[in-house]
Amino acid sequence: MGAKFRPKKQEFEENIFWVTMSDLFIGMFMIFATLFFAFCANTGQGAGAEAAQATREAVQQVVEKMREQNINVVEKAEQVNQIVEEKPVETAKKIDVEIDPFSGMAKISDLELFKLNSAELTPAGKQFLTKFLPVYFDAILNSELKKYVTYIVIQGHTDSNLFRGSYTPQQQYMKNMNLSMNRAYNVAEFIFQICKGKPYYKDLTHIIRVEGASFSKPIMVNGKEDFKQSRRVELRLTLKEQKLDVLQQFLKQGTGGQYEKL
Repeated sequence: MGAKFRPKKQEFEENIFWVTMSDLFIGMFMIFATLFFAFCANTGQGAGAEAAQATREAVQQVVEKMREQNINVVEKAEQVNQIVEEKPVETAKKIDVEIDPFSGMAKISDLELFKLNSAELTPAGKQFLTKFLPVYFDAILNSELKKYVTYIVIQGHTDSNLFRGSYTPQQQYMKNMNLSMNRAYNVAEFIFQICKGKPYYKDLTHIIRVEGASFSKPIMVNGKEDFKQSRRVELRLTLKEQKLDVLQQFLKQGTGGQYEKL
């Protein structure tokens, strides 16, 4: 009996108010989303294209300088699945390093960097790396490409034949993992030695990463694993994600710089 009721007119006006505000927020969100995706289409793809172009230019620089030193380099795009058929390499046309013009990944496989079951760099391996690594790092870290690089990953690989028979497959895999990690580690340590005095030397402690892959990515030739090529070291570039950079640029340009720092 004593309950109080709001007039229908007041209740109706309040409902209208909240519906109007909801529509307004939804409309603002749709406008923001449309502008942002349009901005991504025009800017994000451009940033990715610039990174790709910088990678190709760096690779070309490496190839040219290596050939000046009579080191055999081929530009070869990386396969999505590493377990692929590859043509045998003729002895007269031995390849010292393969480098991907799109990703910047360098694969050193036909050169004897290490002795069998050893992670210690051989004299021949050190001689090659002394020529190759400064050129590779100069091309990446003394160029436009540097601003896109997050990490340079040194990745060690072994063949699947080592330790076979005496251990379970799991033990064999882990022993090869340890070997591949140590090989990558020794190459990374050698990088610090030969790049000392370079302008980017202090940056290397933030950029270099070491990984071991055991025998998980063998190189196959004519249906069989090429043990020599499978024993290799790869240098892989990890480039910065473009999405966050695009969002920061959009907020900066769209709001007069208010949200430049996220």
